[in-house]
Amino acid sequence: MSGAHVWDSYLAGDIDGIRNYCETDVLNTYLVFQRFELIRGHLGADQYPKACDEVRKELLAEDRPHLNEFLANWQEG
Repeated sequence: MSGAHVWDSYLAGDIDGIRNYCETDVLNTYLVFQRFELIRGHLGADQYPKACDEVRKELLAEDRPHLNEFLANWQEG
């Protein structure tokens, strides 16, 4: 899904799909922000991997299909 499909998904009653999309969108935004903070020097070289590890642990603990897919795709990259 992408933001362009949210309205159609809403009209189709796919609220779960919209929620799943929003959750992964927020994860992407958070991870980009963490990387930006590393580049800016606001996160130390040791802090960035810890922040990413915390996200990985949370995703594994949630054990939800869309988050597992996000985690698998993130680890491939």
